[in-house]
Amino acid sequence: MLMLKKMFTRLRNDSKGIRKINKNTLAGLRYTKYYKRLPLNDKAVLLESQQGRSFNGNMYYLLRELITNPDYSEFDIYYVVNGQNAKNVKTHFYNKGYKNVTVVTIMSKHYYKLLASCKYLFTDTAFLSYFIKKEGQIYLNTWHGTPLKYLGKKSKSDSYAIGNVMKNFCFADYLLYPNKFTMEHIVEDYMLQNLSKAKIIFAGYPRNTAFLNTHTRDTVRKYYEMGNKQILAYLPTWRNNGSRYNSRIHYIYTAYYLLELDNLLTDKQIVYVNLHPIARDMIDYKMFRHIRKMPDDFETYEFLTATDCLITDYSSVMFDYALSNRKIILFTYDKEQYITDRGMYLDIDELPFPIVYNVCDLAKEINRPKEYDDEKFLKEFCCYDSLDVCKKICDTVIMGKSDLLETEEMQNNGKKNVIIYSGNLAKNGITTSLLNLGANLDMSERNYYITYTTSHIKRNLDNYKSVVDLFNYFPLMGKINLGPVKKLVYLLFLRRGFSASAIAKLLDTELRMEIRRMFGGAAFSHAIQFNGYEVRKILLFAKFDCDTTIFVHSDMREEIKTRNNQRKDVLKYAYGVYDNVAIVSSGIAHSVLSFNSNANVKVVENLIDYEKIEKKSLLPVTFDDNTVSTISLKKLNGILNGKSKVFVTVGRFSYEKGHKRLIDAFERVREKNGDVYLILIGGHGILYEEIKEYIIMKGYEDHVFLIRSMSNPYAVIKRCDYLVLSSFYEGFGLVLAEGDICGIPVISTDIDGPRGFLKEHGGHIVENSTQGIYRGMLDLLDGKVPVMNVDYKKYNADALSKFYKLF
Repeated sequence: MLMLKKMFTRLRNDSKGIRKINKNTLAGLRYTKYYKRLPLNDKAVLLESQQGRSFNGNMYYLLRELITNPDYSEFDIYYVVNGQNAKNVKTHFYNKGYKNVTVVTIMSKHYYKLLASCKYLFTDTAFLSYFIKKEGQIYLNTWHGTPLKYLGKKSKSDSYAIGNVMKNFCFADYLLYPNKFTMEHIVEDYMLQNLSKAKIIFAGYPRNTAFLNTHTRDTVRKYYEMGNKQILAYLPTWRNNGSRYNSRIHYIYTAYYLLELDNLLTDKQIVYVNLHPIARDMIDYKMFRHIRKMPDDFETYEFLTATDCLITDYSSVMFDYALSNRKIILFTYDKEQYITDRGMYLDIDELPFPIVYNVCDLAKEINRPKEYDDEKFLKEFCCYDSLDVCKKICDTVIMGKSDLLETEEMQNNGKKNVIIYSGNLAKNGITTSLLNLGANLDMSERNYYITYTTSHIKRNLDNYKSVVDLFNYFPLMGKINLGPVKKLVYLLFLRRGFSASAIAKLLDTELRMEIRRMFGGAAFSHAIQFNGYEVRKILLFAKFDCDTTIFVHSDMREEIKTRNNQRKDVLKYAYGVYDNVAIVSSGIAHSVLSFNSNANVKVVENLIDYEKIEKKSLLPVTFDDNTVSTISLKKLNGILNGKSKVFVTVGRFSYEKGHKRLIDAFERVREKNGDVYLILIGGHGILYEEIKEYIIMKGYEDHVFLIRSMSNPYAVIKRCDYLVLSSFYEGFGLVLAEGDICGIPVISTDIDGPRGFLKEHGGHIVENSTQGIYRGMLDLLDGKVPVMNVDYKKYNADALSKFYKLF
């Protein structure tokens, strides 16, 4: 009866959560319903520009082709906009006479239905994270410009968060590029080789046809009665630095520059300004005499045909506007800062266009004729443009014609792909072992990709950067698509209301869909849940349609007892269904088998980057900017370089590391030998403050020191005399090897993980107690513990061989 009451309490509490979730993530829930129920409409095309924020650009020109070409008269054409733009877009289409197109508001019920049922999907960015391409849907992604600033993995601001764009590129059947330069950088920096199966199309951007249509310029100039005035357009790029406040500051500067320029223009000159949609209303144009907001009676590129000069900075519009053969001026007042913040594929100084850095020079350049030669530029970046490109694109994608445009298959090296879930890349032994693995893998054998949950990685970007220097990667974005009932059941599972085996059976289809949603249908031959934790990811990786491996880095029975960060039902299920259960030391095999006796256990030791450890151990002892310590750097170096004996231990500040009993043992050691010190180094852990207070309570703050967050602990270890592992349990105890590599004697408590390694290499094992640690520390002081001097080159070769045998 009590169990039933608890179940109903959980159900009531989670029902409240579901109502809240429905308001915030209704998109995924509704889309899922239509995704499962609705058949494909073979005569329907959905076009979406920048997730509805704009109706301009490539999608607009493809739309115009579809609604004016009789070949597509029987098709239903839908154009996606956001709620703010809907009325204006409908008015624009009405004024243009575009009758056979339906405007759809993004995130509406109608939109979810269409995204799930239209056979043809066109976009210039990426559909939102809940999107899953259906079997039979045909997806064209045109992107939205030749890149000048870094994208993808080279981006300096959001390289860790590119997962949704990657998965969209992987879902796409066609990727359109206006030149080889764009193709090479997008394919390379979104790591599409070997993942995407899309056909590459080389074709001029649909929007560029505006510059090739000689009648458009006359039409626009006549409409706005421009006469013989010099018409200029100013289109600065969006400063997306992650801060809306900084963006507002930038547009305050923009308004100031425009005021300066306004005073230098003549009555025969007009500058039309087009800012990013987010900033479009930040400037009041009533303060200017010669500067106006770009109107929306015409599509942006249609209006640009009427101008005599383009002023921009780092925007891709320069690559398109060059087709007009009119002058381009680059107003790059913040060039050095922008390049530092964003990075660029091209040296902007080598572009043919004049560059100015202040308003006075800008005004002078406006009054000069075009005096540069851009022929080479046009040949490299505008070589595929043609007036009939929209027809050719639609006929290729919709009609299936294969000989209209230059195409190319996506690069594929023929090697198998391996996906590895890393966890949140915290400063711990699991991240270290992943880095060591990456440093030793033969990348010529397979394509290895790291994956992680994007929202969890922000706190550990330093480790992220180290990992992605070694691996390609594929970030995970968004949440699992579930209907209301199954969402509730899933939440109950997370609250331990359902067992892992039950939920895995109930949500089998949804979990497999989730893999497709996350990775865009990319194929993998092996999926590795490397961190071995996180209920959701343990469950998910078990559902990959390929060989699977889960790693075990610790004694999970003890983890459940002491930290409660695992679940018996999840491990029982996982250890039974994963093809391999890879343990990092033979000593924890019985722990794994206690959860599931049928587990296919394989010993795969952690690799050790001994050369890096040796090299870093020789560097000076330094603190990082975020290092927290109970001892100053000067005093620490004084102790390390003195004659006193120094013990050190390294491990997160948590219960299982046995820090308090180590301090107790040290207290007894110091009673016999007062000239000793103890240093505790940790990356993170909830007990730092508690251990600090414990040291103060003992009155040992002058002899026991804490150091938290230190990127190079090896320099300290090297200068210490002894290393002690005082843990209650460990998966392996990597710090023992690190101490040995640094050339100092090490001891460990007699626990499962380290036991095998120490016995094999003649290490020193002590009783798993405070008394045992005390005696071991005395043995160290008495010179009874030699350095092991393990052959780590051979050790790594053996460990790597075992890793390869997983495949």
